[in-house]
Amino acid sequence: MVLVVHDSELGDVRELSDFSLDLAFGSDENAFELTCAAGVAPAEGQLVFVDDSEYGGVVDEASYEAGRDASGTVTCKGRTWHGVLAGKRLLPDDGSARLSVDGKAGEVLASLIGRMGLSDLFSAASDGTAVSYTFDRFCDCYSGLRALAKANGRKVSMRRKGGKVELSLPPVVDYASKVDSDLLDFTLTSVHRCVNHLVCAGTGELEERAVVHFYADAAGSVSHTQTLFGVDEIAALYDYSNADEEELEEEGRKKLEEYHTQGSVEVNAHDDIDVDVGDVISARDNAHGRTVTAEVAKKIVKVSRGVATYSYEVGSETTTKTSSSGTAESSGGGHAYLAGKGLTLDNYTFSAEVDAAALDAVEAKADAARKAVGDLAAGTVGDVAAAYPVTVQKAERRVTVGVECAGASDANAWFA
Repeated sequence: MVLVVHDSELGDVRELSDFSLDLAFGSDENAFELTCAAGVAPAEGQLVFVDDSEYGGVVDEASYEAGRDASGTVTCKGRTWHGVLAGKRLLPDDGSARLSVDGKAGEVLASLIGRMGLSDLFSAASDGTAVSYTFDRFCDCYSGLRALAKANGRKVSMRRKGGKVELSLPPVVDYASKVDSDLLDFTLTSVHRCVNHLVCAGTGELEERAVVHFYADAAGSVSHTQTLFGVDEIAALYDYSNADEEELEEEGRKKLEEYHTQGSVEVNAHDDIDVDVGDVISARDNAHGRTVTAEVAKKIVKVSRGVATYSYEVGSETTTKTSSSGTAESSGGGHAYLAGKGLTLDNYTFSAEVDAAALDAVEAKADAARKAVGDLAAGTVGDVAAAYPVTVQKAERRVTVGVECAGASDANAWFA
């Protein structure tokens, strides 16, 4: 396996054959780490990829060793193609609550690539299959594409070809009957019951709060009709405090479908098998007669001395809790941050800018504080009344009080 180093201005600048690569993409990470000799290492901002494959990305940082015992290698880290897409947000048009797409798969992908400003890096494969989808608000582009693909029975595929990364939505491949069990090492977990009653609480307070109930039957079908009772019922709360009933209808159903699983399987594949994120794979335990079928959620590729090995994370995490609670403020992709006046968020970093009006307000408060302190320090002594003649003298912060009475000498006191 050969790795190509590409520069946006110079084009393909070299090929690497002696390197180690650790790359992961799918449900999380979407990043890579490359180690190679310092003299041939890519620079920050350059691309690295295995041509005509899904493996590649952009170099974001590089670590160099120096000193007498330095190894002479450089470790580069960056975003895979999937990570580049994950760094973009699918924002709705002005005046719209959500972004929706409808049309031929190739044209939909091309419009989304242009919308993200990634036409220099990505292209869309020609595909006349009709697809449609409404994205979650503010979801990241990669998660949104995977959701679009899944809703239409497809998967997201990428290949570096023709000078760009070609995006496509090919059909999902079901490997249930195509993979020899000898090619898989797996750990299988079977679940009899998981969360099957989801109480979805939305906007409002107390008895005025929007509430929607969803139920899953023994086969996993979700509806508003309860079929499991007593010990078989496992309920959870989905606290989505800013959602109305219409939004709860959509998001609550999705959430319960995520909870419901027949089990999970952890898979390590031998070199003879190479599947994609989104494909379906099965594991069977012949000794116990149990089978779990699940979707490939994450793919991990490691290359050393030109030889690639693959491992996979397959299926959803098994849900066995007897109670659960989830919260949500906005759906899909990540948390939305709201910056106050003068605050900006750029590349996960908050910056503060103080304008003249803000400085004037601070200065006014400081002047008022100085005046209050000054008045305190220069305060006058008020009238003093006594049954005997009293004299009062003030010098700086000292006040002397003299009292003249029979059988008593002068009494002095000072007050701060």
